[in-house]
Amino acid sequence: MRCSSQCDDGRYVRRHAAAVVCVQNRKQPVNISLATVVGLAGTLLAFAYTVPQMRKLARTETAAGVSVAALANSTVSGVAWTIFGVVEHELWVVLPALLSLPGTAGALLLAWTRGGNRDRLWLPALWAATIAALTALVPLLGSRPIIVALGCSITLMVAPAALTAWRSHDVSAIAASAWAMLIVDAMLAGAYGLLADIDANLIYALVATSGAALILARLAVPPHVHARFVPVPDDVDRDGLSLAA
Repeated sequence: MRCSSQCDDGRYVRRHAAAVVCVQNRKQPVNISLATVVGLAGTLLAFAYTVPQMRKLARTETAAGVSVAALANSTVSGVAWTIFGVVEHELWVVLPALLSLPGTAGALLLAWTRGGNRDRLWLPALWAATIAALTALVPLLGSRPIIVALGCSITLMVAPAALTAWRSHDVSAIAASAWAMLIVDAMLAGAYGLLADIDANLIYALVATSGAALILARLAVPPHVHARFVPVPDDVDRDGLSLAA
């Protein structure tokens, strides 16, 4: 016959015949995977990197050098990534995308009301239609097309933003810190993609890093140097041109 009782020191006593054995009552260790750590860090940074641009637009009266189309594309992509993460049951895909939406949408609204560049506004509508079409075609084409599209979605944010920045003489409304943090966020997203075997994250990391670096390069160019490549119109105040902060 076997029975057990608890000792005064927290141990359990098992009795079997005349033998008494005390077994230490130990707590089970909590294991946190590397993918979880990377996913959590990426989630926090995904929220953080959208804040500087929104804050800068809120503080200033201008949206000089900011592309409205880029922010609109980013908002559409955030919604698409959130849905993709839910379908794939990937928590660390859902949370970064979901938490980046308030800052991106807020910056979009501010850029629109403060006279941001409105070129290529047809892109967000086309991008939303493309995502919807590829999603509907998953039963026929499989998930590969939508995965590639989502991975490249960051292109629709960084490409218009970079083009607008390099064409603009005044980039004072662009938050350099946001693009610097995007590079770090892209690295974390790529790391999670490697750990969790998510190809879309790997594509995103490559494109986001390249695009953000291109924009930071523009912000590092002094106004008088940029004017050699893109002539300043006569109605633009040369002395008022400045770099992003």
